[in-house]
Amino acid sequence: MFSKNSLPSIIRGNSITRGFLTKKSLLTFVIIPSVAVSIFYFKPNTNKLFPFNRRNYSTTTTTMTKDFITPGIPPSWNWTPERILFDANCVIDNTTRLYDELEAIEHPNLDNLVKPYMIQENKITPLVNQLCFLQHVSADKKIRDASNEATELLQKFEIEMSLRYKMFLQIDKIWNQIKDQKDEYLKDRDQYELYRFVEKCHKDYLRSGLNLSQKIRDQIKDIKIQIGSKSLEFSKNLGEQQEFLLFTKEELDGVSDSVMEQFEKVEKDGVAKYKVTFKYPDIFPVLKTAKNPKTRQIAFNGDQNKVPENEKLFVETLKLRNELATLLGYSTYANYNLDIKMAKKQETVLEFLTDLKVRLKPLAIKEIAILKDLKSQECKELGIPFDDHYYIWDHRYYDNKYLKDNYNVDVEKISEYFPVDSTIKGMLNIYETVFKLKFIEETDSKKKVWHEDVKQLAVWKMDDPNKPDFIGWIYFDLHPRDGKYGHAANFGISSAFYNYENGTKSYPVTALVCNFSKSTANKPALLKHNEVTTFFHELGHGIHDLVGRNKIGRFNGPGATPWDFVEAPSQMLEFYTWDKNCLSSLSNHYKTGDKIDEKLLKSLIATKHVNGALFALRQLHFGFFDMKVHTTNDIESLDLLKLWNETREEICLVENGGKFSKGYDSFGHIMSDSYSAGYYGYMWAEVFAADMYHTKFSPNPLNSEVGIKYRDVVLGNGGLYEIEEDLKEFLGREPTKDAFLRELGLQN
Repeated sequence: MFSKNSLPSIIRGNSITRGFLTKKSLLTFVIIPSVAVSIFYFKPNTNKLFPFNRRNYSTTTTTMTKDFITPGIPPSWNWTPERILFDANCVIDNTTRLYDELEAIEHPNLDNLVKPYMIQENKITPLVNQLCFLQHVSADKKIRDASNEATELLQKFEIEMSLRYKMFLQIDKIWNQIKDQKDEYLKDRDQYELYRFVEKCHKDYLRSGLNLSQKIRDQIKDIKIQIGSKSLEFSKNLGEQQEFLLFTKEELDGVSDSVMEQFEKVEKDGVAKYKVTFKYPDIFPVLKTAKNPKTRQIAFNGDQNKVPENEKLFVETLKLRNELATLLGYSTYANYNLDIKMAKKQETVLEFLTDLKVRLKPLAIKEIAILKDLKSQECKELGIPFDDHYYIWDHRYYDNKYLKDNYNVDVEKISEYFPVDSTIKGMLNIYETVFKLKFIEETDSKKKVWHEDVKQLAVWKMDDPNKPDFIGWIYFDLHPRDGKYGHAANFGISSAFYNYENGTKSYPVTALVCNFSKSTANKPALLKHNEVTTFFHELGHGIHDLVGRNKIGRFNGPGATPWDFVEAPSQMLEFYTWDKNCLSSLSNHYKTGDKIDEKLLKSLIATKHVNGALFALRQLHFGFFDMKVHTTNDIESLDLLKLWNETREEICLVENGGKFSKGYDSFGHIMSDSYSAGYYGYMWAEVFAADMYHTKFSPNPLNSEVGIKYRDVVLGNGGLYEIEEDLKEFLGREPTKDAFLRELGLQN
């Protein structure tokens, strides 16, 4: 998942999201914060200029190794709550002053208005994103709270800036001067960036209603502030939740000893119990391996019903979004949000989802019959009455049991071959080979991180081995801790951009934030295969951040592309975790150092599409729910509890057993600006991911010639050109969905 922490919204991951075709992976988002650069601000109530967050970037060089010298130092993470809020207010004061000056220009043009406007955006976005990012990862609650407070301040400010009518009039004048000269600007990439920047800014202002009356603009401002505040509170509730369940050892029968070791032991009413949180390493093993169906039911519904305080925020946000769309002249919020995505309108999305549902159902019926029979057999073996039903809390368990019984796939045994440190080394080696990169970890005094567990790496482009080209920093924050973001996401801390004032480059910074099991006294941290896939996926977003080729920051990285394409590059890289040679190269048994047994490896790979139709229908449930709530004008008429549960039964072919749950209270995607009316994008993007992999990479996944073209065209161009054009250039033809349908078993 890619998470965009830059304003106006903050996107979070949540426990119901996973990669689409790779049904064993935990899903991802894309979250984009940033890192501060050397700029200046006016200190409030003075007339003096002060260095802006000067500790974060410097022109001083630092030696990484004997042969690699970075052209700057990485950002500092030595924050205090006071400094966070001080810097947030400085951003507001400085930007307000600049906008006042730009609005006063009598004859605005590219040089006197657009370039200063763009330069300011390039400079402050990294700092803003770093301030917002801290709430997700800091171990200090005071820091997290200050980051949250700063985010709310900056969200409100961004809304105010997006509704400055005089600035819109200035941009409108310039756009009308250049809009018919696209072909001329296309002749020079740098000039075309400026053209596209004006085009995008103009579009943003129109989508904020700047062409409407003052009365409507005031209403829009109020609505946007309310939406931002509720989304932030929803996310904070998810991030700070510490709910858990207590089970006895007997109730957890079937859960492996290695998993049991990680549970905290507590005593309640004189009985020893194990504390199971709703973090991935705790809840998923229980759902997959606990033999007691009552335990699974309690665990599933407990996870689904966490953070009940979010329901009110969700409903209120739906109402506000509907009001916003109406004021802006759209028939539904879905059509408003889809206007800047590849799909463009809700009818296209609903047709896409419905077609897949119809095609997948016959396959899913066969899959469910096999799993239901497996449940019947086990009930006889355990002496448990079989009631001829297959419940939602049964599915992870019997899916896992089927794989183990029929393919000898023991997820715990397989994980022994993927200790986290050696897996990282192997994964980076693959990325280095394919994309001609080099990763060098900081381990000495120059390491600057927000927590001691975090790994920091400098990344170099190695097209010419004799002239390494530094491209940025990446961080790995891999294990759970209190208060930390609870799922898996890439946070783009800063996009690359060119400093027009001194001719230097500002380097990107990006972070992978995951929640893999930690090491214990008896063994190192081990990655299950689905976690290896998650790692590959998130690093794919990170690479997208690092290899941007544009001079304007907003055109680099995953978030620069349409949001229904944003997952495609990372989904494409998930295919590597199903390639025999790649998986073998990653493996390294934590005790013996042996490579994974070939027979076990073949069995694992053979499971890729087992019960794949059921998994795809699960994704469709989320997509249909998302579209339904965002295409309904009368929000009061929505029965969310009924819609969520009955739609799941109808689409996923699993039963609720009369136990309705509220999974939408932790459906983080649906509260984000980008993924709302956009969850379909995971499957939509898979069309392009499958096409790219099978057309260009599958004959030789380590082909660096193909990898470099992909790096520079699909990733490096970011959002400068239309993504359809980049795909056509890379593939040598228009994209097709043939490979996607074959992956689903819907086409030979």
